[in-house]
Amino acid sequence: MDARDFLLAHAHDHESAYRDFRWPELDQFNWALDWFDQIASGLRAHQTALWVVDESGQDTKLTFKHLSQRSSQVANYFRSLGVDAATA
Repeated sequence: MDARDFLLAHAHDHESAYRDFRWPELDQFNWALDWFDQIASGLRAHQTALWVVDESGQDTKLTFKHLSQRSSQVANYFRSLGVDAATA
């Protein structure tokens, strides 16, 4: 979140943002736990996170909260099958 906060703080100062931005060094990263769950528990929970438009033009909008809930369901399903995320 530090990298995101840095970019938001420098949103109107492209030169500084470009010059001083550093990618975080992560030992591991989990999109569900480290991104969607964090946002889904905050003010942006009901903001559109994913907007899918198929070939027919039908669209589906999914919120951060919805993606967080679905990823938990999938994780629990895999856990019920004996899949261990630490070794997968």
